[in-house]
Amino acid sequence: MFQTEIFRSSPFRLAAAFAAAIAAVTLLLFGFIYWQTAIFETARINGLLQSEAAVLASETPQELVRSVNRQLAGNLFRVTFIGLFARDGTLIAGNLRHIPHGMPLDGFAHRVSASGIEPQAPGFAVVRGVARQLADGSVLVIARDIAVLAELRAPVLNALELGLIPAFLLSLATGAWLSRRALARVKVVHETIERIMHGDLHERLPTRGTRDDLDRLAVSVNRMLDRIERLLHEVKGVGDNIAHDLRTPLARARAKLERGRNSAGDLATLGGVVDTAVADLDQTIVIITALLRIGEIETGRRRSGFGVVRLAELAREAYELYQPVCEEHLLALELELAAEPQVAGDGELLMEALANLIDNAVKFTPAGGRVRIAVRMEDGIPVIAVADTGPGIPAAERDVVLRRFYRAEASRHTAGHGLGLSIVGAIVRLHQFRLVLREPASGSGAVFAILACPDPATETMAEGVARAGAMTAAAL
Repeated sequence: MFQTEIFRSSPFRLAAAFAAAIAAVTLLLFGFIYWQTAIFETARINGLLQSEAAVLASETPQELVRSVNRQLAGNLFRVTFIGLFARDGTLIAGNLRHIPHGMPLDGFAHRVSASGIEPQAPGFAVVRGVARQLADGSVLVIARDIAVLAELRAPVLNALELGLIPAFLLSLATGAWLSRRALARVKVVHETIERIMHGDLHERLPTRGTRDDLDRLAVSVNRMLDRIERLLHEVKGVGDNIAHDLRTPLARARAKLERGRNSAGDLATLGGVVDTAVADLDQTIVIITALLRIGEIETGRRRSGFGVVRLAELAREAYELYQPVCEEHLLALELELAAEPQVAGDGELLMEALANLIDNAVKFTPAGGRVRIAVRMEDGIPVIAVADTGPGIPAAERDVVLRRFYRAEASRHTAGHGLGLSIVGAIVRLHQFRLVLREPASGSGAVFAILACPDPATETMAEGVARAGAMTAAAL
């Protein structure tokens, strides 16, 4: 089965395709070489025949006869044909029977049939010949056998066999070897995936550190598995937190209703009990609505409605909205617009995220403190930040502050459900922005900054704080 898979694998098919391409290119190359060689050899023969005919034509009739005889004496391999014919076509000297039929008397080389024109070797079929009429009316014919061009085919074919066939077989063998290696790695990947599918979420695809395609794919899948495992743990924790957070108001509402049923002496008292029970039920509805909101945002369905959002206008709107709230809580609300950048996003969602951050700052900042909204550019990146002078967030809790239902120890007695920052995180992830928690320049409080740039999947919130350390001088 494994051997059969080798020949069906992509590396082997790719190698076979390369081998076929190499064979086709090699055939074309050898054909081109043979064609160019034949053209060169033909041109060389033509030049020799024409120059030799010109030299012989310049001689006297007596010298020409002697020259023809000398040519025949040196023609040991019978590759040269020469003939001197009288005006009436009678042979004067040479080894040709007659002037080749249809041969022009223009002094240029032509391809003509030589069958039967030479008594001793009538088998020659094709020659390159030159026919030239001399001053006395006689005709000089010089021809040369071009069988050497046909003989070139043999070494060309031999070179083709010696070069092409081993190269083709070597390509196929290399493809089979690469396929075997690739299938071995794929087999390990399949086995690992099977173990993961059977519930072993700690398994990860093996990597070799070669940074090839399979290695990069394995790294991406492993990051995805890390994310899935983390989400599964969060889901388990969320289930426990939901049960805990909903059980208290539901149990309280049930107890109040039961007491009202048993002890209410009049309609007014019963109405008060019902009102408090409804308030507890409203609290559970708020929690459920917030969870549904997070789920809706995280599905990413609203990305199609993205447009241009002006962060400065967003900050002005939030400032006007929360200024009365801050006055009611005896807080100073400040607005700093160092730039007016534009980003691609959903204005309503970004406004919701900013409102959650401001609401969080107002909730945890004591009376007499201040909250600041700032919009600026940092290294070419649009940033909108919310800072407060509250107790801040301990360093040990910065990695978990965005978890659903998580509430810092200092906020246990503050109204809320621990879902505000989770909604902010969902909105930021939908926009592929970054949410970082920074230390303020004053040393107290917290600064939440939304950076309009992609969020590296491997960067934790604490790493974002460390990376932003160089920018703390510009922080709020």
